[in-house]
Amino acid sequence: MKKNTGFTERRQHARASVTSIVVGILNAAKPEIIGSITDISLGGVKFTCNEPRLAPENEPVRTIDLIADENYVFDIPCDCAWINKIDTETGTDFTGLKQYGIRFGDLTSWQLFQLRGIIEDCASSAEIVTEKAAQA
Repeated sequence: MKKNTGFTERRQHARASVTSIVVGILNAAKPEIIGSITDISLGGVKFTCNEPRLAPENEPVRTIDLIADENYVFDIPCDCAWINKIDTETGTDFTGLKQYGIRFGDLTSWQLFQLRGIIEDCASSAEIVTEKAAQA
């Protein structure tokens, strides 16, 4: 029997851990933020960066670009769902490291096709199988 921890999963799409490099670029009215994607789904990504000059809590994010080798998808409408500051050891170069939960808006059919390609090529296969099984 499953133990109830009080947490209810609200994600519509299962997240998969990224197993190769996926670069994310958050686009707002001001300069972009470049970071890495650590997990991904058809509904959003976890974005990690060290960009103190612009933060989604101060400047609304409008779109995100995802790039992974020859796979890419541009101008995905999105917003920032949550922000976590990552505690690092003092004296490191990563003192302003933060993670952002980026929630996708409505994707075009072409963006959805491209996003599926990135997920299939760059995410952990066990979790992708779970995602595909859930869609069937």
